[in-house]
Amino acid sequence: MILLSIVCTLLLTGCNNSSKNNEEQLLKVYSFSGENEYISVSNGIIILENQEEICYGGDLKVMSDDFNDITKYSTTIYINGNKKDPLLSKNVNDQTGGTLNVNGKIGIISGDVFKENELNQLNEDLWLELKTINMDGKQKTYTLPLKTIEITEEVKK
Repeated sequence: MILLSIVCTLLLTGCNNSSKNNEEQLLKVYSFSGENEYISVSNGIIILENQEEICYGGDLKVMSDDFNDITKYSTTIYINGNKKDPLLSKNVNDQTGGTLNVNGKIGIISGDVFKENELNQLNEDLWLELKTINMDGKQKTYTLPLKTIEITEEVKK
């Protein structure tokens, strides 16, 4: 709910600009999500305002019992082709001998998040990678394409 309030505030702030061209250049907001038989991502948001870039990874939900004995996992959001240069990455490791709940917030990053050529690929090439290690030491990797929608474009229509 807080995230929705932030996005609405940014949208309304952008609407106060007197020049239509300035409005288009000052603020772009993207929403992303995705789902397959193993995992889903919802409520992902990317905000681009002048030189400020924010990527909120959203919420990760597992949809299988395969995730009951996880001791270590990592999530990475990247633009395809740049796996080695992630937009957002998070690593979680249990040190107590127990297991982890993979469901939850993916994370947030702000600053100089995107390279110049990556912004053009947001609408068609955003991915999530989830790597897990279970109690037996077996590693699995799940990849998920993320559907991206430019919210500011929808509001302008």
